[in-house]
Amino acid sequence: MIHITNEVFKAFEPLKENRFIINVNEEVNIPEYLFRKFHIENVGEDFIFTTEIYQTVKYTFNPADLTKITTIVLKFLGPVGDLVGGLHMLVKGSNMEIVGDYGSGELLIVKFRFVIKPEEINLLCQDIKKDGDGE
Repeated sequence: MIHITNEVFKAFEPLKENRFIINVNEEVNIPEYLFRKFHIENVGEDFIFTTEIYQTVKYTFNPADLTKITTIVLKFLGPVGDLVGGLHMLVKGSNMEIVGDYGSGELLIVKFRFVIKPEEINLLCQDIKKDGDGE
């Protein structure tokens, strides 16, 4: 009976929006803790991935590195910080924006916008737990 119940009712943990890590290819070393948020949407036949990072005393993004960003890995984390899934994406095009304003006390942020090749989006470890585990 337990086996039938496990087949019908599967436990699941919804992902939370504040549990993610973003990495770009190693050639551009942006520390993962600087990424604040992300957004993915489709526009026509392309996907647009937007994100932001903080400029800090120890890290300043070099705009010349923008064209070196060719890969983005978005990792989704579980409740204890374990990797539960994600996306590996190849960049087709990109742009960025940095705005400074002496009249404002806001943090200095770099806004990125990447065009992603739809055929080059791959899932990361969709099913971490194999069938039969935990029985």
